[in-house]
Amino acid sequence: MRHHISAPVSRVLFLGLDGGTMTVLRPAFQRGWMPNLAALWRRSATGSLASTVPMVTPVAWTSFSTGCLPSTHGIHEFYYVDSADRTIRPNHARRVKVPTVWEALGASGRSVVSLNLPMTYPPPRVKGLVVAGSDAPGLDWAFAQCPEFGAQVRAALPDFTHRIVWKRRPRTLDELRTTAAQNQAIFRAQADAAELADGQVDWSAMMVHFHNLDSLQHRVWPYLDLDETAEGDEHWHGPVVACLKALDDAVGRLLELASKRDAAVIALSDHGFGPCRALVNINGLLRQAGLQKGLAYGTRFRYRAHRLSDRLRRWLARRAPGGSGRRLPRSIDGQVGCDWKQTLAFAPFGQLGGCVFLGPTVADHAERAERTIAEVVAVCREARDPETGARLFADAFSTAERYDLDPAREGIADVIAPSADGYQAQAKWGPFNHDLLRPDPNLPATHYRQGVLAIAAPRVRTGEDLPAELHDVAPTALALLGLRVPRSMDGRVLHEAFERPLRVRFGARPVVEVDPRFDAPLIEAGFGPTE
Repeated sequence: MRHHISAPVSRVLFLGLDGGTMTVLRPAFQRGWMPNLAALWRRSATGSLASTVPMVTPVAWTSFSTGCLPSTHGIHEFYYVDSADRTIRPNHARRVKVPTVWEALGASGRSVVSLNLPMTYPPPRVKGLVVAGSDAPGLDWAFAQCPEFGAQVRAALPDFTHRIVWKRRPRTLDELRTTAAQNQAIFRAQADAAELADGQVDWSAMMVHFHNLDSLQHRVWPYLDLDETAEGDEHWHGPVVACLKALDDAVGRLLELASKRDAAVIALSDHGFGPCRALVNINGLLRQAGLQKGLAYGTRFRYRAHRLSDRLRRWLARRAPGGSGRRLPRSIDGQVGCDWKQTLAFAPFGQLGGCVFLGPTVADHAERAERTIAEVVAVCREARDPETGARLFADAFSTAERYDLDPAREGIADVIAPSADGYQAQAKWGPFNHDLLRPDPNLPATHYRQGVLAIAAPRVRTGEDLPAELHDVAPTALALLGLRVPRSMDGRVLHEAFERPLRVRFGARPVVEVDPRFDAPLIEAGFGPTE
């Protein structure tokens, strides 16, 4: 007879290490830069945490928060296409098709604190405090669920922000030092805000999400002095290492809070990280294969007119009353300069994978559409780096076939081709640059598939052999808390992390209430709360 652990904890603290990777953490532990995280790892069940397809922020963190695969929760990229008017619109929390772990906790009468987690704007209606992440249009919008708490934070913690600060690779040592100082202050302010929230909410789950770890690695990877890409000297390394130490100090304070509150700790990342060998021109690849026809020079007036019109509308909207919270749709015609009569496939957006849509002359012809999809899949699967022979894409597939849905109705690509580790597929490309690959000195590192996971709780089996996927974390956390795991969750409970299996009870999908301060039309148009 197998004995189970029943409700071993009453609280769970999540540490969102955005882009966390053992490629950085292991040497940081060994070099003494991050003693608090190193101690957490030693007393935890640890392992690799496989990211989503594609491995980008909104997709991955939605899989964490829902316990579901993208095919279930409905978020497949930063953007989606509205087929009715051929516009590109940003994804947001209201487009998530299933309840989140926060809503499951709320349905059980539990309170939560969530600080800076992406895809929590517009905010869920839950007990506790939810401060949205970097996808909120501004700091006021990030505090939309808890304006009183927001006022306290802004008064006491001027360094607190939901934004990322590493916008580009620093051009001078002074710029590096300035940005690093901002980053360190933000990490400290996040721990301050968590302690402030702890004094106001009797939470069962708390998430503190450190997004600037991701942007730091994107921009200053060579200054971490980890591999053959290392650059600079101690003057350049020092400020970057100081950011890791500041993150570890913030984590140390949160671990003390967890100990005081008798909380289990789950540290996780949404993907890994590593050197970026090259950007991949996905539209250029389609053109090389004869699947896309670009506009000839002198015939680009319509493309440029749409592009200028989109920018003008956004500029005017931002300057209108309340405009800081508006995110207007963009036209496909202003994103991709194609001859639509001869284009079979195109990618209007995508940063870490090919998001390929069928051209308008193909989409409504089933047989031709099926043939084009097969061609796109083959082209992406066969694409190689001409110098090394390495694959540019980890996979390529028809979304209709794999996910059993109608891509046009969902607003998602007909073909998704996730980038291979070391490459970053991009739809955006200079109009006069036709190279398939190009290095980007401003982006020395990019996302890799395998992230990290550490679970510190009663009766864990310490070690490094825990394989898991992002959507496994939420059901495991609910089981740790002794709560019912909604049957809508695709993930499994990670029993092997414990000396004995957790007791699991399953329940119905929780009922989600809509926050009356938000309505769907306004969210779609501008992401703003009602007055």
